[in-house]
Amino acid sequence: MTTRLTTNPAVAFRTDGTLMDLAAPSVHEIDFEAMAAGLSKIARYNGTPPGPAFSVAQHSVMGAEALLNEGADELTAALYLLHDGHEYLFGDWTRPAQQTIAAVMREDSQEAANLFMASLSRIKAAWDHVIYLEAGLPAPETWTNAQRKAVHTMDERMLTAEVAALFGPDAAKSLARPCYPKPKTRGAITAWPAMKAEERFRKMLEHFDIIYRPVIA
Repeated sequence: MTTRLTTNPAVAFRTDGTLMDLAAPSVHEIDFEAMAAGLSKIARYNGTPPGPAFSVAQHSVMGAEALLNEGADELTAALYLLHDGHEYLFGDWTRPAQQTIAAVMREDSQEAANLFMASLSRIKAAWDHVIYLEAGLPAPETWTNAQRKAVHTMDERMLTAEVAALFGPDAAKSLARPCYPKPKTRGAITAWPAMKAEERFRKMLEHFDIIYRPVIA
């Protein structure tokens, strides 16, 4: 399954050095080994917290584990594990960065700013669709309201807990978010080395029977 987002290719490298087209989401491009490795080296919060980088892979693993610890079913936890999977292809565009670009565009054109944000959402959604399809999991557009709420709420809870752990409790208070309960993570929120984050992400993939498949060029 391949869906073209635009007629103009957006060339990027695969891990083996061959070229792929980011404008053509396809199940044949999804490489869960590359995802585990890539997300383990992508820093949340733009790498700003003092000390080692806190990776997207660790965020995904700890949130999935917290869901299981809190009694969620395996499917919901698996959905959470892959919710940022597209970032191994595109990186982690922080919310402030996206909002700043949209705000500058809005100075000239509200329509352009809206189109920018809508385009980001469309790109993420297209890649999320093939990622979950290749994983043998329901695509986000088919999730139940309960699944969507569980993934979104845990994402927000993890963000609040991460900010408190990495920047301090005053920083967490400044978020002005709802008073979420702290996620029941397995261990304290301290940054893992990239190799540990990659290994833990791989183990979670295996736990959920998400099989590694070779990429078809």
